[in-house]
Amino acid sequence: MANELTVGARISFSKSGGEVKRAESKSVTVTGDSFTHEIQSIGTTEEDIVYCADIGTPGYVLVKNLDTTNYVEMGITTGVYTIKLLAEEFALYRHNSTAWKAKATGGACLVEFVMIEL
Repeated sequence: MANELTVGARISFSKSGGEVKRAESKSVTVTGDSFTHEIQSIGTTEEDIVYCADIGTPGYVLVKNLDTTNYVEMGITTGVYTIKLLAEEFALYRHNSTAWKAKATGGACLVEFVMIEL
């Protein structure tokens, strides 16, 4: 079967007379059959984000910071964070590593994520 996964994003911005609206979606063929949907508490000291061992090749990730006050940073290299999610923010991207590290700032944050194996 082909195109088992559909990912999409939508953005709308209007300010001071300027406006932009954009929507994109893509269908993806998935060779794996594993996925995980987790909520993990991320502390103020860097830690690994733990996901299902059945996922051989990490693929698309939808991640959300469930905290209402503090932010969380994530990356694939110790001490190097390429994603910063403020309180209640989310991101959708293609993950490219079996490593995934995170650190909260100000206090522990609950982070929800869905990862689809590719």
